[in-house]
Amino acid sequence: MNKKKSSLGSNPLAQGIFSKTDDSTNQESRIKNQESRIKNQESRFLNDSEKEKVNLRLPIELNDWLDELLKQGKRKHGQKIAKEIWVQAALELLKSAPVDWLDIDSEEALRSTLSQLESSFKNQE
Repeated sequence: MNKKKSSLGSNPLAQGIFSKTDDSTNQESRIKNQESRIKNQESRFLNDSEKEKVNLRLPIELNDWLDELLKQGKRKHGQKIAKEIWVQAALELLKSAPVDWLDIDSEEALRSTLSQLESSFKNQE
């Protein structure tokens, strides 16, 4: 049985000039890189506590504000602070606010409390 030759010529990949990457090695490398990036981010803020990965949805306006904050921060300071760190900082700030968060029973109560906090911040300026 004769093999037909392609009119385009021989397949360069069939000649063995490329070798297949070992998937397990490649995956290990990606995991190490990801762990290194996470460790770098964690070392900037709250480095004495364990962290848990959570999904978080933000309103477009807040996400755009964070993106701009990161972009301007990198231009001004040569490095950026990750969004995760900004969100952690915001939650720490809320946690330390003089509010009994367990008393809040609705989104309306939360809005009212946040409005009062905002007013108190503005009055301190």
